Amino acid sequence: MNITNLVSLSRLLVPQERVALSASTFSTFFLPAFVSYFAMGVLVQRQRTAMIRVALLPVVLLCACRAGSSLDFSLGIPNYRSFNQSFVLAMSTLSMRSTAWAFARKPYKRNALQPNKISNSDALSSSTNQFVDDTQLSTAIWNAWDLSVNLRGIGWDWPQGLHIPKNNHGTKSGLEFLLSTLAKILLYALAFDAASRAVRDFSPETFGSVEGGTIFDASLLPLSRYTRSTVVTILFGWTVYFVIELEYQIHAIASVLLFRQAPSQWPPLFDAPWLSTSLTSLWGHKWHQMLRECFISVGTRPFSYLFGRTGGVMGAFLVSGALHYFGLKAMGRGGHPVVVFGFFIMQGAGLILEGVWKRFTGVRVDGCLGLLWTWLWVVFWANFMVDAWARVGLVGSMCFPDDYRPTVLLAYFLKRYLNLW
Repeated sequence: MNITNLVSLSRLLVPQERVALSASTFSTFFLPAFVSYFAMGVLVQRQRTAMIRVALLPVVLLCACRAGSSLDFSLGIPNYRSFNQSFVLAMSTLSMRSTAWAFARKPYKRNALQPNKISNSDALSSSTNQFVDDTQLSTAIWNAWDLSVNLRGIGWDWPQGLHIPKNNHGTKSGLEFLLSTLAKILLYALAFDAASRAVRDFSPETFGSVEGGTIFDASLLPLSRYTRSTVVTILFGWTVYFVIELEYQIHAIASVLLFRQAPSQWPPLFDAPWLSTSLTSLWGHKWHQMLRECFISVGTRPFSYLFGRTGGVMGAFLVSGALHYFGLKAMGRGGHPVVVFGFFIMQGAGLILEGVWKRFTGVRVDGCLGLLWTWLWVVFWANFMVDAWARVGLVGSMCFPDDYRPTVLLAYFLKRYLNLW
């Protein structure tokens, strides 16, 4: 096969431009990726499937790449280009999970959950569970629905060292869980809308628009310029936190209603990351751990094998950098690889510095000084990360039409029905 034929084949598999989302394009591009991913989820539960999983992996990766680079979830509207970013992040996660499953050393087993019982343990263990030698095919197919969306592996035997934030509200019935989750959805939707609007209002004509722009205003004196960029960075950090929580709560209520999952499979996602007293605690357990197993399997393990413990730390952050780079590039305005990878490399470097500090002083980074150190290190490097996001129009992107933004709807409700003004 000559080069011309290869180029023609690549254009056939992956269109040069994104195609509008429709029933036809959805079935052509997304379904092959999901079906192959789902098949991998079934196989990883079964004995003697290692060779099949390894053979299937290139198919999953090709289908995921094809879907992520082909479908246009923005519907051609510049304000909604961030939906393409979210979709590429999903396809990248699908690829990483499939890679981990392809090389899993033993079949995954699902633990028996006690309905409506919330686990408050820091780590899940399967040592007290007894399993049969192999999972029946019908059971594996049903379990694969759970496995495909269960990123933290709650209720499974494969997470290692997974930290589950404690639930301070105790055990809830199914109805209580649904009502509280619905309240959280409303709360996080309002908070996300308010925070994202506050960021855009700093500069509606530049980084607050879909055209994008820098958060570093060259017309200001250095102190004012970087104070302003830092405020924007912190506000956008809260925006990211709120939108992740919003998506998590939506998935929780849908999974409990549609897939009959127990509320105990949806414990808190974050563990007050703003109170982290070290980078180790922030990235180790206080930030969400949804992609922990992906980063360990694809980044930490191979890099640890090649370069030791330090290499393992950097490997996890390099994989995280790649994930965010691909997501940013989906905006169609460039990916700023040096800045994106640089942020995550410096987070890994910060963890290594904390290890060096402990080795020489015998004291962990902790306490008030640790809190200050964590905030300064993360926010300093995040300035450049948020600037890259702002330049491609991500900060100015919108998730809701102007007339249907949650804060607008709330104001309309208060004005019309409660006569507050």
